[in-house]
Amino acid sequence: MSNNPELLKKLIDDDELESIEWQKRESPVKGIAIDTSTSYKKKSRVRRGWACCCFKCIGVTMILFALLGIFVMGYVYSCLSQVVEDFTIETDSPKKFPIVHMSDDELEQTVDRIEDFVDHILDEENVEDLVITQDEINAFIGHSDFLQGNLMVTLHKDRIMEEFSIPMDILGFNNRFFVGNDYLELKNDGQKDIVEIEMETEATHENWFDGPLYFLQLQYLITKNKEDEGRNMLELYLEKGSFFGQTAPQEIIDQHVNLMKELYDCHEEDCDDLEDMLDVISAIESVSIEEGKVVIKARHQ
Repeated sequence: MSNNPELLKKLIDDDELESIEWQKRESPVKGIAIDTSTSYKKKSRVRRGWACCCFKCIGVTMILFALLGIFVMGYVYSCLSQVVEDFTIETDSPKKFPIVHMSDDELEQTVDRIEDFVDHILDEENVEDLVITQDEINAFIGHSDFLQGNLMVTLHKDRIMEEFSIPMDILGFNNRFFVGNDYLELKNDGQKDIVEIEMETEATHENWFDGPLYFLQLQYLITKNKEDEGRNMLELYLEKGSFFGQTAPQEIIDQHVNLMKELYDCHEEDCDDLEDMLDVISAIESVSIEEGKVVIKARHQ
């Protein structure tokens, strides 16, 4: 090995120069070379992972809500389907009722006659009896595209009878019809004036209960208001009843609660319309159901 100091110095300088040149090729940035590629890649992977997690959570939540909605809708439809099948009948030749035709002008005159009757009562004027005929009632029904031919009202002495055959295709059940009848009857059992109401269907609904859909007997009274001696009050008391096979408990009947009480206890400012209705009720002397018509008689002022 040579001991020449100049040669040794030159070799050392060449090695340092080569090291510097190599570092320049590795890092294009002047100054101190810092490797940031690893840190950037880590942050990028974290952000992408967080975003993917959020999208997955949202997607799973939406799928769960969609499945829950489908389940609920399926359950409701299943229950509805069972109810429709038990309370309706299936037929290709449904019952149809006569349609009463009246012009729009004739129906408008009927409405005007009723409004005039009410206005005269509220203005405390004497007014003739209001008569509403069976044909007028059925003519209003005939103006409904859905009800015409599917519903009919008949009026007899102290009795309003209604027959119906309502198509269920509006609910998606073709060839199924809600068929039956109901009535409202005024009667006296020798001691009390009674309103009796009942609805029956042709479907037997044996899986649910036997008997009518509902049956009510209500005692009705016309009394004087203790706070206003000039106003007549209508009182209704439950005497007997059942609803969807459930009989009204005797303890409820024994309480003898006036079902119209809440109507007369309204004292708020927004009860003006209700007060007008109560004034009309107070001014009516009698309501009688006769053959083919209803007659409402007002008290003379």
